[in-house]
Amino acid sequence: MTDPQKRYAGRRIETPEKNEDAIFSEPRMGERIECDLVPASTEQTFEPFSDDESVDQGLQPSKSKFGWRHCLLISLAVLIPVELVLTIYSAFQQSFILASVYLLLLVSIVGWCGKFLISEARALRTLKQLEQRREQAQRLLNSNQIGEAQAWLAPVLAKQPEEAVEKFQQSLKSHYTDQEVLQLYEVTVLQTQDEQARKMITDYATTSALMVALSPMAITDMLAVLWRGVSLIEKLSTHYGITLGYRSRIKLYKLLAQQIVFVGASELISDLAATSLGAELLGKLSARSAQGLSAGVFTARLGYKAMALCRPIPRLENKTSFLSEFAKKLTSQLIKQN
Repeated sequence: MTDPQKRYAGRRIETPEKNEDAIFSEPRMGERIECDLVPASTEQTFEPFSDDESVDQGLQPSKSKFGWRHCLLISLAVLIPVELVLTIYSAFQQSFILASVYLLLLVSIVGWCGKFLISEARALRTLKQLEQRREQAQRLLNSNQIGEAQAWLAPVLAKQPEEAVEKFQQSLKSHYTDQEVLQLYEVTVLQTQDEQARKMITDYATTSALMVALSPMAITDMLAVLWRGVSLIEKLSTHYGITLGYRSRIKLYKLLAQQIVFVGASELISDLAATSLGAELLGKLSARSAQGLSAGVFTARLGYKAMALCRPIPRLENKTSFLSEFAKKLTSQLIKQN
């Protein structure tokens, strides 16, 4: 008879029963190795932005109340007056006339600096008050209460012509809400001021377009657009009763840069659509005239943004129609120039 050990052994070779332990033992070792490696791999995974908060905190300068800049400023504030006093004292020891000239020069410089600082402080305060009043106006435009809008309008009406103020007072009713009072002011008083500002924008933008269209040099085009844009901003701010100083002017330019450079895509597309012209009109323009048209539209858009920032009421409508009409008029004028 056949040995059952051999028979079973032969069968175990044919069936997986014999190697069951071996088969499972080897994968188990592999699995155990894989299981050991998986956590290790996940723990050792390099994540460059996993600790960005600590990196930011490490990169940020320490907010110390007293630093080397403060030491430098304090040193200059002490040394300069001491040096001036010693210089004038030495001049008095040598010559009374020379010391008087130094003293007069010092008093003139101090007086000019004081006047400059006072005017800058007033201009910044005026611009800050305008921003606060615009925020209040935005809130009143959505208010259905009664009485607060008239108190808001009191300092604004004091700077307006008497005829426009009388017309506004005659149309004003006691039952009007704050929203209706501001809308009435915008229609009766502010509308005339806005029309004058739009005429100003049209004149400046047209001049910029013609200068670029007639200029043979690119650097001249840039200087012309820059000059007309700055002049337009100055004139619009004066038109709305805003006195700009050095710091307030920079602040207004920053606001304009935020409004124009970082404008939303939807607004930019709407502006381009408003100023787009037909192929027939564009075909009649030369290359220089087309550049003049783009410069004029840019100046008009800049002026419109400055106008919106200088108005006492922030909401400014009909921008699309204004740009479209201006682009058509400017194109017709450039075609005549050709």
